[in-house]
Amino acid sequence: MNKDKQAKKAEIFRALHHDPALLILPNIWDPMGARLLEGLGYPAVATASAAIAYSRGVDDGQVLSFANMLDAVAAIALAVDIPVTADLEAGFAFTPDAIAENVRRSIQAGIVGVNLEDMDHRTRELVPIGEQVERLRAVRAMAIEERIPLVINARTDVFLKAGSTSVEDRLSEAIERASAYLEAGADCIYPILLDDLDALKQIHQETGAPLNVYASSSAPSIQELETSGIIRLSLGPGFLKVALTGMKNVAEGLLQKGSYEGFTSDVISNEDIQKLVLRKQS
Repeated sequence: MNKDKQAKKAEIFRALHHDPALLILPNIWDPMGARLLEGLGYPAVATASAAIAYSRGVDDGQVLSFANMLDAVAAIALAVDIPVTADLEAGFAFTPDAIAENVRRSIQAGIVGVNLEDMDHRTRELVPIGEQVERLRAVRAMAIEERIPLVINARTDVFLKAGSTSVEDRLSEAIERASAYLEAGADCIYPILLDDLDALKQIHQETGAPLNVYASSSAPSIQELETSGIIRLSLGPGFLKVALTGMKNVAEGLLQKGSYEGFTSDVISNEDIQKLVLRKQS
């Protein structure tokens, strides 16, 4: 990929994090989904590690090999002209240098943004703040070497991990981590599964961080997020779940009702699919 063009994509993606309009990223797992979103007018696309892993028959949490994840990410980045940000979980490694090298390979595959979480998938415990800071610093330094203004979305799993600490203590830790991650080079903070609007506002007010929110069923509405200064909304594996639900409903209908009506009505046409397939070939 042309490095100057890629850097420009990164700058465009970064600017979207400072636009008053909420950046909605319905995460995808394959090139067709990326092209569909591009054709609908989305300004950027994001991958979902869970969706990529599930679509390949394995669990999320760095069970899929990095080589397989990189292949999926590279195919998506090649398929579209808009910026692509990749969910690389905890970097598929455990040292700052190794994580930075994996992100470098992803940049070379065409991405301009990355999600990095602070969960240690060996222990299922949060990485100590100091260690995660070193990881983020290494990634930022590598991106500078690559001359790509990479957008780092630093995810904290404080609210994902069940424990005995109080909500107040978790919020305090999330603010501490957000501040440290921003100082280390992160551009956006992702307190995944935090859906309390007041708590989100508090993190934003105390850190000044652009925030990413996960679109859970209990999350605030798009309008509430937008008027509260929240920058970014992710759907995680939501689209994959929608697709699987549709397939499941049709499959059950075939078995139980002897009907294939859902298979033939209100579905995208072959012609529209071909337009997506052929878009970059024309």
